[in-house]
Amino acid sequence: MRKILLGTTAVVGLALAAPAAFAQSAPPSMAAANTSALSVRLGGFFDFSYGIVSDEADKGSARGTGAQSRATTDMRTESEINLYVDGRAANGLQYGAVFELQMDNAQTGAADQTGVSYDELYGFMKGAWGELRFGQEDSAASLMQVTRPSVLWMGVSDAWDEFLPASNYIMAGVGDGNDATKIIYLSPQFSGVDFGLSYAPNRFEGERADTTGSNAQRDNTGLTNEISAALRYRGTVGGIGIAAGLVAQFADSAKQSSNGQAIANRDQNITTYAAGLVLSGIVPGFSIGADYTWGNYRTTPATGSLGAGVDGSTQLVLGATYTVGALSLGANYGVATQSNGGTVDDRTQTYVGAGLAYVIAPGMTFFANYNVITDENVPTAAPTKSGASLTTYGSDKTRDITVAVAGVRVAF
Repeated sequence: MRKILLGTTAVVGLALAAPAAFAQSAPPSMAAANTSALSVRLGGFFDFSYGIVSDEADKGSARGTGAQSRATTDMRTESEINLYVDGRAANGLQYGAVFELQMDNAQTGAADQTGVSYDELYGFMKGAWGELRFGQEDSAASLMQVTRPSVLWMGVSDAWDEFLPASNYIMAGVGDGNDATKIIYLSPQFSGVDFGLSYAPNRFEGERADTTGSNAQRDNTGLTNEISAALRYRGTVGGIGIAAGLVAQFADSAKQSSNGQAIANRDQNITTYAAGLVLSGIVPGFSIGADYTWGNYRTTPATGSLGAGVDGSTQLVLGATYTVGALSLGANYGVATQSNGGTVDDRTQTYVGAGLAYVIAPGMTFFANYNVITDENVPTAAPTKSGASLTTYGSDKTRDITVAVAGVRVAF
C-alpha cells in the first residue's frame, strides 16, 4: 500500500535518493543464512504524529446548513511489524517469505480502530537470474519507480492527508497494484540497468474467493489483467549519482455490473506511464529530481478508470533534499490535472511542502513538515463525456488546505 516507511536495513527502491515515503521493504541479506535451516528476522516501526489543520472542507458552511466546523488539531499513531523468513538451498537458491503486519488507520474491526491486517504478504526465490515474488505485494512499477527526493513523511501524498476527511489526493503517481495477489519478476543489474514485470488477474488479495460484498473476485466487476513493467538505471557518472526510470501500468476496466450483467458502455482501459530522474552529489549532501506521470486514469493511485470520451490525466512533481549529519531538509512542489469531461474546467491540484527529519538517536527520528494544497474543481461524481458537476467550498469551487505535522518515528 502507499506510504510504507520501513526502518529495516534492506530496502528496495532508489539507491541514491528515493523519497522515504515511497520506500518498499525487501527480504534481508542472505549473508547470515545457512543451508540447514531457515532464519527469521523481525523489523518494523512506530510513528506518532501531531497535526494542525486548516481545511475548507472542515468549515461548517461546507458541511451543510447549521453544521459546526471540525476541530483544527488531532494526533495519530501508526505501526508496522515485519517478519522476514529466509534460507539458502545447497544449490545456492535463496528463498523465503515476508509478512508485513500493519496498523494503518483501520476504521473497522477493533473498537479503537487499531485493527491489524497484512500490508504485504509474499514468498520469494532469488539467485543470479533475479528474483521472483508471489503473493500480496506492490506492482513492479511501484517497486522500481524513480521519484523526486523527499524527507520522512513529507510529500504530495504523505502525512498531511492522514489528517483530512475525504482528502482524495490525486498526486501519488503510478499505483502500487493494490497489494493484490500477483507474480513479480525483478531482474539483476546489468551495468546499472535493471527491469521488472508483474501480473495480477484482478485487484483483490488474500485467501478468499469472494469480495467484501456479494461478488466473487472473478466476476469482472473491477479492474482485471493488471500488468506493469519498469526499466531503471542507477549509477555514477563523473562523480554525480544518477537514477532514471520509466514505468508503465495497464489494466482492463470493469466488464460486468454487480448483478453479472455486461456493462454496455464500459470505461476506458487504464494506461499509466511515469518517468523520473534524480541527481545526487552535484553539491555534497544535495539531491534534486522530478517525476512525470500521464495516461488514461482517474484518481490516484491510478486505479480509477475513465469514462468513454473523458481525457487523460497528468502529474508533475519536483523535489530537492539536503542532508548534513543527522539533519535532512527537503521541499516538494507538485501539480496534477484530471479531466472533468465536456466543457467543464479540469480538476487541478497543486502542492507545496517543506520539511525536516532529524535523527535523535539510532532508530529514533523526529520529523516535521508544512504543507499547502489547493484543489480546484473537484467533481461530485466520476466525470462523463458530457461533463461533471463540481463541489462548492464556501463561495467557490476551490478547496484550500494547510496542514502542519510533527512527530517521532521509532524504527527497528
